[in-house]
Amino acid sequence: MHFLGLPELRAGDTRTVSSVHGGNVALKRLADLGFVRGASLTMVAPGRPCIVRIDDRLIGLGDAYQRSIAVNADLGEASADREEEAPARP
Repeated sequence: MHFLGLPELRAGDTRTVSSVHGGNVALKRLADLGFVRGASLTMVAPGRPCIVRIDDRLIGLGDAYQRSIAVNADLGEASADREEEAPARP
């Protein structure tokens, strides 16, 4: 499985949090905001700070917090199924 950092996401990208790194204070703060393994997030506005939607909340994250969060690069099984159903090109 491949992973991305939040700075690599574009507006509208939805991914699953795969890991969160940092010191105890940063980990607790991010967990309190909903950034835990398996949580779904959507990049609303990339940049510094970026704005993400998680648990129906909009949250702004500066550089340090953005670098602390890794997400799955794969879109998931639903996307893969749609790609397989697409007709073959002649």
